[in-house]
Formats: sequence, structure tokens, C-alpha cells
Amino acid sequence: MTESLSLGICALGRAIDARGMPLDGGPPPRGRSVSLTPCVPRPDERAPIVLPLWTGIRVLDGLLTIGRGARIGIFGGPGTGKSTLIEAIVAGCAADAIVVALVGERGREAQGWIERRNAWTTVVCATSDRPPGERLRAAGIAVAHAGALRERGLDVLLVLDSLARVASASREIRVAAGEGSGRAGYPPGVFADLARLVEVAGALRDGSITLIASVIHDGDDRDPVSEAARSLLDGHVALSARLAQAGRFPAVDLLASTSRTMEAVAEPHHVRAARVVRRAVALLERTEDGRALGVEPDDEPSRVAIAGEGRIEAFLRQGGGPVEPASTLRELAELVGLLEDGDGNS
Repeated sequence: MTESLSLGICALGRAIDARGMPLDGGPPPRGRSVSLTPCVPRPDERAPIVLPLWTGIRVLDGLLTIGRGARIGIFGGPGTGKSTLIEAIVAGCAADAIVVALVGERGREAQGWIERRNAWTTVVCATSDRPPGERLRAAGIAVAHAGALRERGLDVLLVLDSLARVASASREIRVAAGEGSGRAGYPPGVFADLARLVEVAGALRDGSITLIASVIHDGDDRDPVSEAARSLLDGHVALSARLAQAGRFPAVDLLASTSRTMEAVAEPHHVRAARVVRRAVALLERTEDGRALGVEPDDEPSRVAIAGEGRIEAFLRQGGGPVEPASTLRELAELVGLLEDGDGNS
């Protein structure tokens, strides 16, 4: 028998656990019953990703633009600011509804999310002390809830924090059931579970689910969960411990990050401007060691990038609250004008 819960519009503004019971002191949600079996849209049901989802984060909106219906991973180790970046995205994104799935999260962090929620945000939580079945179920409830909202024609932001803890819960369940282990102790079925959750996201003719999933990544490119996530996602935002320690927020390693949907949703001049800035950042990184030793490059593109380094750094940093898209694009155009005027390109 297919399990179901009251989800969708009735659960907006609420905080619930992996049984669908309230964590906010209110009554249990009462409304349309929604199946918890992931409903993955068929390829012919999907619509092209053609519109941006503005996040209010300058580096994302300007240089790694996310499409409505895209699936994006935020990769980083402990202390790189994953949680803070996700909170900022949720605070500033232009979505009709937001679903935050806290899988294996610390109780203190979960309580903060519950207190910050608003009328169009739902928090689904199974803290780290809960059994693996509840942790995995919390992710499934969040995905089913997001799907029910998309059926109403809403553009939904689904935050899954974290994909690695979903994989860990799935591994515990499958190993206990006797499934053989594969790479790094993960049974093959774990990656099928991840795919079923991730594939629900996407754009339909009416409504979309944009997925932002955090992935704990310690720099080991052989980590099977990170590998699987990269293969399933439409882009990734890599966070740098070095940049975080230097005090930059968000600590985005621009050259290690990509959005595969940017060219489909951004105007051609915007895409071109992002390439100019990325090229300048690459030149700064390439010449960094030499400059630290007092060796200044003599080629004109590098000299222009160095002259504009302060402006580039200011653009990559986020101060205060969300930044309006128009302001981000205006600042990006001004930055590109500075870089191009310096090297003589039109």
C-alpha cells in the first residue's frame, strides 16, 4: 500500500518531522493526501529550463546563474560556510515556495531554521539522533511536498541538507538489510536512492522545482557520494576552505564551480560578461605565487586583472542582505567595462 501524508498548500509555513507531525507547536497539517513515493516526471513531461532563479547572492546570480528547475550542489568541507550560504539563498531567492529538508542536522541548527521560517517556507526535519529510516523518510517527505506544490503551478526551491547524510542513512538501512557493500562501503542501491530523489526536480509546463543540495566534500575527488552527486546535478558551487579562512563570504571557488544552465537562462551579454570575469580570476590565480615573491607579470591581460583585483574581490564578496538582480547585473557590467577598458578589448 502506498504511504501518503497531508502535504502541499496545507503544509506551507509549517515545520514537521519525518512522520508528518508538527515541530512548531501547531496542529497536524490537514489537507490533500500526497503519496510519498517519488513521482519522477517523464522526459516528455519536462519543460526546457529558460528562466533564471535569482538568489540574491551576487556571485551566483552574476557568474553562476541558476535556472528555474536546475539541480545544483553546494560542495565544501566543514567550516566553509555551506549552511550560511544556504540560509542566504533561502532569504533572498525569488521562489513562490521554499521547502527545507534537514536530514541528520544538529538540533540547534534545526531549531534556528524552524524559528526563521515564514508563511511560504516548510521545514522537514529529522535530526542526527533519529534512526536512519526517519532521516531518509524526511528527505522523501520534502521531495513529495515540493512535488505537490509544483503541481499547483508554483516555482519551488527545494533545499536538501545534506545529500551526503541522505546517502549515509540509505547505507545504514541497506547494509542492515544485507545488501553487499561497494565503493567506500556504499551498497549500489544507495546511488539509486539518490537518483530517485534528485530526478524529481525540474521544470514542467506549469511550475518547477529547483534543487539546492549541500554535499560534504573534503577534497577527495574519489569520494563516491560526491562523484554520484556531480553526475546527477546540473552544476556545482565549490566552497574553498582557504577563502573561508581569509574571511570571504561566500567562499566560492569560482574556477572550480559551474552552472550548466546559465547559458540557457542568461542574456548573451550577461554570459559574455561572466566569461570576462572568470578569465580575469584565472589570471589572478595563475600569477598569485609569483606575485607573492615579488614577480609581477608583464603581459597586458594579467596587468589589467591585477589592477582590477580589488573590484573583482568586492564583487565576489557578499555584504549585508540580498542584492537585487538589477544591481548585480549593473555592477557586473561596470566591472567588465573596467577590465575591458584596461586591455583595449571592445
